[in-house]
Amino acid sequence: MTPVLGAVDWGGTWIRVALVEGARILHRERVARPGPLADQYRAVAGLVRQCSAVVGRDPVAVGVGVAGVVQRGIVVTAINIGITSATDVRQGMADELGDVPVVVVNDVQATAIGLAARWPDELTAVITMGTGLGGAVIDRGRLLTGNGGAGDFGHIVVQVDGPRCPCGGVGCLEMLVSGKVLAGAAESLAESGESAFLAARRTSGHVLHAGDLQDAAEAGDTGARAVLDRAATAFAAGVRTVVAAVDPARIVVAGPLLADTARFGRLARQRWAEVRPAWCHTELTAVTGDEDAALLGAASVTLAEI
Repeated sequence: MTPVLGAVDWGGTWIRVALVEGARILHRERVARPGPLADQYRAVAGLVRQCSAVVGRDPVAVGVGVAGVVQRGIVVTAINIGITSATDVRQGMADELGDVPVVVVNDVQATAIGLAARWPDELTAVITMGTGLGGAVIDRGRLLTGNGGAGDFGHIVVQVDGPRCPCGGVGCLEMLVSGKVLAGAAESLAESGESAFLAARRTSGHVLHAGDLQDAAEAGDTGARAVLDRAATAFAAGVRTVVAAVDPARIVVAGPLLADTARFGRLARQRWAEVRPAWCHTELTAVTGDEDAALLGAASVTLAEI
């Protein structure tokens, strides 16, 4: 019988959990990420048990994709889930799950593995943008991890006098371009009154996010357009560094904000075309149907390790 594995996509906004058999998801659940880390451990374990109750089988192991730098099972830093120093997430999850083996991997690396079958023969860089911004590098189906942080493109420095990053650096790409940053910009525009569109949307009790900023830009809001323009310029600068470092055959971008149909995605492609090195022909390729890639990738890594 094919083993059933637990798979966790642990991001800055949502925690998603599924039971996976082979390449098939049997059942999935999700919950908004709690604040304290101990509550997050309990939330993950609770979702695993919910999935098991529905499927009627327990996982033989659980693969956990975490939005942070992972080195030999230790999460060195995961800013968007509140981890700022080396933390043994594997042990923390094992304490909640009991005797079930736990494997911990970077969430974007898990996503890249889940998508790897689409490009088995070349060097590919992956950039994902959700609450934060991450990445991975795959060489002919093999994930390149270095000591754990290879492909962590959110911490490429694109502005040497830019904002301080919780990682300890200054001017990291993620501090200039991410769902969290764009949501903060929308809030600032509404608070200052610079954007009547966003201020009106905020008065209804709506919590502003990056999608609202895009809506405001589409409606002609000059402040929102300026924010997205600056973010797209920073994103393209980060892509230049990715290309200079690994010169991939393709750069796959994932996440709603980077879709071909999203205003920010279109701006990012436009800026990239403007600053792309003369010797480089690499395009930004948006993927579709990637919602479960992180879960399938986490399961795949776990199966290889147990």
